[in-house]
Amino acid sequence: MATKQSENGQKKKAPAFSAKIDALCDTGSSTKAFASVCISGRFVVRDIAVMEGKNGLFARMPCRSYQDRHGNTHYSDTFFPLNANDRTAINEAVLSAYQQELEQSEAEGLDESEDASEGMTPQM
Repeated sequence: MATKQSENGQKKKAPAFSAKIDALCDTGSSTKAFASVCISGRFVVRDIAVMEGKNGLFARMPCRSYQDRHGNTHYSDTFFPLNANDRTAINEAVLSAYQQELEQSEAEGLDESEDASEGMTPQM
C-alpha cells in the first residue's frame, strides 16, 4: 500500500481499492457493467458504471438525476474521489475487474459450447 506525506509531515497510507463486477449489461448500450468498490476494507460503494465513452472505457461514479426549474435534466455524483490519484486508482480497479469478468464469461461460454457439441451426433 502506498504512503503519502500529510500536511503536518506524518505519513499516511493511501486507501486500497478493490473492485468486483456486479452485473454485465447488454452489448448495444454505452453502459457495459455495474461494479462495487471496496475502500480499505472499510467502505463499499455500489452502482459504479463501466461506460463506453469517446476515449474508451471509464468508471462513472454513482449519481442521481434531477430537473431544474426549466425542465433540464442534470446529474450529480453521490460519491466521488477528492483527488486525481484516487480517481485513477478507482478507475483502474473497476476496469481491471471488468476485463477479468469479460475473460471469465468468454471462457465459460466456450466451455458450454464445447460441452454441447460433445453430446451431438451427426445425423444422416
